[in-house]
Amino acid sequence: MRLNELLACVGLDAAQFTNYKRRDQLPFHRQSEFSVAPGGSAQKKWTNYTLSDALRLQIMVNLSEYRSPDKATEPEISKRYDGLPPMAASAIAGNGEGNAVAKYGSLSAILNQRKDIWHVTMANASLHEGELWYGMDHFAGTLVECTDMIEEKKEGQVRAILFNVSQALQKVLDAGEAHAIPEIVDFIVAENA
Repeated sequence: MRLNELLACVGLDAAQFTNYKRRDQLPFHRQSEFSVAPGGSAQKKWTNYTLSDALRLQIMVNLSEYRSPDKATEPEISKRYDGLPPMAASAIAGNGEGNAVAKYGSLSAILNQRKDIWHVTMANASLHEGELWYGMDHFAGTLVECTDMIEEKKEGQVRAILFNVSQALQKVLDAGEAHAIPEIVDFIVAENA
């Protein structure tokens, strides 16, 4: 799909996309992957997006642009910060989509699960030879499976970031269908066949 179609699927404006791109914060197409021969055009490499790209971007936007609905009752530190920094959200979005597809086989299979598919990224800290080491664990599954994983790995856990992959995918599909984006419409037709 073209850039304007990707943006329509995610509900992101071109200026914000350009800002993420300029800062190399997109969950796909790292600028370092694009080496263009002298006189060549990098533009062509930025015009062919997929449903997976749209899902990753939707997850990233959800995580980085999250606004708490209940600021007044949250601790003081939470009142200053809402979503994740875009670079962290981008990495988690890529892992989330990739882990869910690896576990269930395809975006179609994720959509066809009886229960929503979630993803959790857990940041962990531990002492190793007197130094504090950080690591990440990623897991995709139902909400119950994800919360069980959070509980199982709670020792040394600094933060757990949980999001609904199925809901983000459905949001992209609904927006793509509303804008009659061919790749999305074809996917929906294949799903309903």
